[in-house]
Amino acid sequence: MVLLATAVVCPAQVTFTEYPIPTGGSNTYGITGGPDGNVWFTEVNANKIGRITTAGMITEFLVPTGSAQPAGITTGPDGNLWFTEANGNKIGTITPTGAITEFPIPTGGSVPSQITAGPDGNLWFAENGVGNIGRITTTGIITEFPIPTVHGGAVAITKGPDGNLWFAEYFDDKIGRITTAGAVTAYPLPTSGTSINGITTGPDGNLWFAEYGTDKIGRITTTGIITEYSVPSGGGPVEITAGPDGNLWFTVQVGKIVKITITPLYSLCLLYDSTKAVKSGSTIPIKLQLCDSNGHDSSSPSITAHAISITQTSNSISGPVQDSGNANPDNDFRFDATLGSTGGYIFNLSTKGLVTGTYNLNFTVTGDTFVYAAPFQVK
Repeated sequence: MVLLATAVVCPAQVTFTEYPIPTGGSNTYGITGGPDGNVWFTEVNANKIGRITTAGMITEFLVPTGSAQPAGITTGPDGNLWFTEANGNKIGTITPTGAITEFPIPTGGSVPSQITAGPDGNLWFAENGVGNIGRITTTGIITEFPIPTVHGGAVAITKGPDGNLWFAEYFDDKIGRITTAGAVTAYPLPTSGTSINGITTGPDGNLWFAEYGTDKIGRITTTGIITEYSVPSGGGPVEITAGPDGNLWFTVQVGKIVKITITPLYSLCLLYDSTKAVKSGSTIPIKLQLCDSNGHDSSSPSITAHAISITQTSNSISGPVQDSGNANPDNDFRFDATLGSTGGYIFNLSTKGLVTGTYNLNFTVTGDTFVYAAPFQVK
């Protein structure tokens, strides 16, 4: 395991909206964006699966196994919701209309917690009670894999934007990353006693996690930079997910659903035609300006735009950034004072090896951890 130092950066502006749960003392826990455009969550004490529309309307469904304690929940590749039963020692699935099926876990007392859809078309979950990582197919076949961090309390797991799996260690105040080959890297949090319960990939290209013990929501970039936000009303944030509306949603143990709205520092003013496809192998001059909310250019030689990856938006296949020649050393955009009327940035992007499709050139900007995306097309 590699242990890396972390840095703390200034937060972006966020807005919170809260929605009370109809069942009192429900102990909301897991949460995920559903295939039906709603947000789904679990209620540990009420033994229910909940559904909330983006307008705030809530419906609840009872789990068949009594006192099952539904915990983690995620959307599966089959178009259904999948959840863990911490006390029932089962993995459950629920259709968008509310029909539930349950599958027993081979190892007794496994205490399954978080669950996520993996890159292989299966569901993966953390067994907090026995230190295993479990895999279940959409037909219900379960395989279990032991992990070395048995006492770290790996209760949360998610598929990251970088093609790896990311997990949270409840007892060790760390965020972990594991490749599909099994290489693990750990990032210690700046705050102790966090008791991290949930982790998810955010709409900004970072990982977001819930710190139950410190009443905070944390964010970590794929390079390990960590930022923490205090929850206004406290109450113990538990699980967190990216909603279908482009916001983050998390549960609070006192019985609330909370929404986080992420506001980047800049908007993008494109100085090229992103709808015009170029031939694979050619070079695209990605020209743009960083604008304020009114569309005024904020670009400056003192602000660096740094390219980090290319993502094919149609199927989420990602790859490294390739500049054309040595036009953009260190993958930094070049500031050009002649672009537009007040200056802007240019990145001469090589499309060598890219198949036909629509892509994003993902990049970061000085002073903001939001991951920006400049679209382009290849034919």
